[in-house]
Amino acid sequence: MRQGSAGPVPGRLRLRATPGWMPTHRLIAVWLLLVAPLLAIPVPPVLPRLALLALHLAAALVLLRQPAGPVSLPGGAVVWSRVRDWLPLLALPVFYWETPLLAEAIHRGAAYDTMVQGWEAALFGGQPSLTMAARWPWLWLSELLHGAYLSYYLIGLGPPVVLYLAGRRGAFRRVVFTAALAILVHQAAFIAFPVLGPRYLFPAPGGGIETGFLFRTTHWVLEAASSPGTAFPSSHVGVSLAVTIALFREKVRWAPLIAVLTSLLALSTVYGGFHYAVDVVAGLASGGLAGLAAPALRRRLRRRQRLDRSGAGTPGPYKEPLDIPECCNEHG
Repeated sequence: MRQGSAGPVPGRLRLRATPGWMPTHRLIAVWLLLVAPLLAIPVPPVLPRLALLALHLAAALVLLRQPAGPVSLPGGAVVWSRVRDWLPLLALPVFYWETPLLAEAIHRGAAYDTMVQGWEAALFGGQPSLTMAARWPWLWLSELLHGAYLSYYLIGLGPPVVLYLAGRRGAFRRVVFTAALAILVHQAAFIAFPVLGPRYLFPAPGGGIETGFLFRTTHWVLEAASSPGTAFPSSHVGVSLAVTIALFREKVRWAPLIAVLTSLLALSTVYGGFHYAVDVVAGLASGGLAGLAAPALRRRLRRRQRLDRSGAGTPGPYKEPLDIPECCNEHG
């Protein structure tokens, strides 16, 4: 409280312990700055690229600049905390959408599927994404695996939601950071080495499995939301594995269930003809590395964070919130 102040205004909350951004926001800001030069390259469409460049720079500036001192808002502490916590999960899908624009600046529309298909043939003696479903054209298996493929969205959003509602805010933020790191690692790979994947080049599996509800739903989702050039490595596999590692690290009781879903998802990407098998292998490697590296990187970013701990402008280190439900003052 400032000297001479009569005290807090009734009905208004001061934003004291949590005015600043967290390591996940800082990670996103670094990403925005790293890819910004690619948007400055004058490749058509120029105007959308320049608009996106301006948004990148403005967002990075906001995320790297700590709010100065306490903020007084009606219910501000609660509202700001919610917005800040969920902002990364809302922003990350935008990076997937902009991947083709970023890759275009380097590769001018080129994709490297021929090279990956060569690796596939050398490692597996053929193209498993073409033959796997034909070898096992069972409707029940197809529906199981296509459902597992769709579970990617459950794996990405479900654990954060459950942890948040359970009051485990520290675990929530650590899992979100791990997922964000894995997503950005894969985005970097897509920009550096665009691969379309077998879904764009080979016919979809048939033999009767195409009549399944989950088969048709999966293909509808991909037609509506997929981004070309994002096959290698498989982000579905990599991000799911990274989240699984984070959940085991947080000692979440239902982490084995997510591990089972991730295993089935890895099989589904090849069975459904969505990825080459080498995409899955690379996704396991990149996702595993991201999952294991996330704690050390997060600690490094936290050391750079300085929040207003006293409410009087004195900077102090960011302290991870205890995993205690907001309604309680003790573990229960």
